[in-house]
Amino acid sequence: MKKKNRLTATSIFILLLLSLATAQLVNLGQANPYIRDWEKAGEIPPPEGTLPPIISIVSPQNNTAYASNNVSLTLNVSMPESNSVSLRVSELYYVPSWKQGVNNQLVKIDAPQGSIILKDVPEGPRWLEVYAVASAIAYESDHKIDGIFYTTYYVIYKITSSSIVKFTIDNTAPRILSVSVENKTYFTPDLPLNVLVNEPASQVIYSLDGQRNVTTAGNTILNDLPHGDHNISVYAKDEVGNIGAPEIIYFSVDAPESFPTTIFIAPFASVAFVGAGLLVYFKKRR
Repeated sequence: MKKKNRLTATSIFILLLLSLATAQLVNLGQANPYIRDWEKAGEIPPPEGTLPPIISIVSPQNNTAYASNNVSLTLNVSMPESNSVSLRVSELYYVPSWKQGVNNQLVKIDAPQGSIILKDVPEGPRWLEVYAVASAIAYESDHKIDGIFYTTYYVIYKITSSSIVKFTIDNTAPRILSVSVENKTYFTPDLPLNVLVNEPASQVIYSLDGQRNVTTAGNTILNDLPHGDHNISVYAKDEVGNIGAPEIIYFSVDAPESFPTTIFIAPFASVAFVGAGLLVYFKKRR
């Protein structure tokens, strides 16, 4: 019986110690509270002088045209090393101009480096803007939140940067509006070849009478066309590389062929040479 009473007294003593320790812990927690609810603590700007993320858009390139509706978005996002606060890129997304007004137009990007394919980008002038958010959990002290004074607490620093790129989708081939050479007979062997295209063309390509293609940067002249029937196929190539359908023209040249100048030069040279020989001969006879 005495042994049982002893165990009960021991148990009561342990319970008293636990109660005192718990009370002490509660008092310490009230004396030095902290907040784990970061949304309640709030987001504040980082210290003055903190630099935002650096966004480098490699592709699409600014002010560049592309002949495909699928374009690669290649980027690299990094944090400056000079910052006094250690932030990291926590959010990354882009806003495409061709989805303006559409729900959820913010498109999340999973990694700060790499490439993704932008599919079915409509033709025409386009732009997209990339946003990068850097954040850090910071320790602060002696702060008042919602009327309550906290000795120690945590907050979230956030700083955002953005970069925009403008480009054009052009997968429509240029169309030839007119060619100066017409379907008729010309009485001259030299014809100007002037081509009018419905958009700026980087090259004009033509093939005369099925021969090899000739590339020009603009208007040119077809020289020394022989007498007879001819045909010319004209193409236009735009700055992106689209080549339109050829414009084929059939025409004729009916012009007197130039008299070869060598026919006149050779006889005169021979007469002059013979005359010089006779003059020397007569001088010797004399």
